[in-house]
Amino acid sequence: MLGSGAGAIIALLVRNAVAHTKNQASAKAGQAIANEAKAAAAEAHRLAASLERDLAQFREKVAQEYATVQLIDRIEERLVGALDRIGARFDQFLLRQGKEK
Repeated sequence: MLGSGAGAIIALLVRNAVAHTKNQASAKAGQAIANEAKAAAAEAHRLAASLERDLAQFREKVAQEYATVQLIDRIEERLVGALDRIGARFDQFLLRQGKEK
């Protein structure tokens, strides 16, 4: 009987050692997963910051080009006005030329 009790104790110790080893392996695997998640989160933050910078630059460029479009619109209005005045003068010239003949 003493032998079977010692065998049971040894079996219990072996079972506990196996369980402890499995727990350690699970903890290491969990740590590895956590480390990968941290790295992925850091990369996501880096990409997000990069995208924010790109978006800010794009907005600035759009704002600059929009101001340029406004300037072009004003120049176009001035050119159209100048062409209208030249056209009116040319019409007057043609009228005078017609009256002289």
